[in-house]
Amino acid sequence: MKIGVWQPQRYETSVKIYTENVVQHLRKFGNEIIFFGKNDETPDVDIVWDPTCTGAQYPNRRIMQSHFPWIVTLHGASNLSLPLKYNFSSFTDKIKGLYINSKRKLMWSIYKNNVKHIITVSKYAKEELINYLNIDPHQISIIYHGYDDNIFFRQSGPKEYLLHISVYQPKKNVDGIIAAYQNIKGVKLPLIVICPGYPKTISAKNITLIKTQIERKQVAKYMKGAYTFIFPSIHESFGMPLLEAMACGVPVITSNTTACPEVCDHAGIFVDPLSVSEIQSAIEKIMQDKELHDQLSKNALERTKDFSWEKTARLHEELFKRHIV
Repeated sequence: MKIGVWQPQRYETSVKIYTENVVQHLRKFGNEIIFFGKNDETPDVDIVWDPTCTGAQYPNRRIMQSHFPWIVTLHGASNLSLPLKYNFSSFTDKIKGLYINSKRKLMWSIYKNNVKHIITVSKYAKEELINYLNIDPHQISIIYHGYDDNIFFRQSGPKEYLLHISVYQPKKNVDGIIAAYQNIKGVKLPLIVICPGYPKTISAKNITLIKTQIERKQVAKYMKGAYTFIFPSIHESFGMPLLEAMACGVPVITSNTTACPEVCDHAGIFVDPLSVSEIQSAIEKIMQDKELHDQLSKNALERTKDFSWEKTARLHEELFKRHIV
């Protein structure tokens, strides 16, 4: 099968990881992959795949003139389902955000008739697409992400800190994590926050803030040494860092909303992400209850058996073959 893959000039980090891993396995399965971008002609292929649509973003406009079936991965509709403040900061940005969101809804009302099929990444994300973009549920298939088991795996050794990793967005709730941690009295494990783009500085005792981008192997190294991964995001269509932490046998504290419970199942402590006191209580609980920590660690390793990039790519390949004209 010859697959054309749309490649924009900029990727979100999680989308880049997803695309690279699926493509790598599709090639291993014997498929030919042809990337094309803004300045390239649409290649002569069996099917075209756009893996890049996040926040209700619509696909490239050339889909309207294409003679090939297009499959689009629409990761969710957070731009539409979240209050503006989580995606746009200033008043001017919020006005722009209203325009952007209106345009996305309008364009999807047109483009959905030219998209052969839509892939999304969770049951929660599918509900967003149905509710906010009025997409027919029969046009949507759910395919979960995988993780790189070459670098994310359980490693023995001391687990000496709490950890949060994300690329900064207000919805990642970094301020809530820091506030909850600072409210804890007495002895507590250090907190490492790795968040490229985080706009503030932190001088608090026991908190290490890393605002530079780090390599994936370094991300895995931090994960393996963590006692608990703290990720009470206000919105996740999937939450790839949750899966990577669980693959390292690290218990997670995460949100009781959006896709987080769907991904973590029985491997986490779930909190209201808007409640600093609930995040604080969860951190205290996991530090004080060794039996709970160890059980959640076992649950995490068990849960990740359901996920792999090979499985993800196989499901993509099967779907592509079903929709070739």
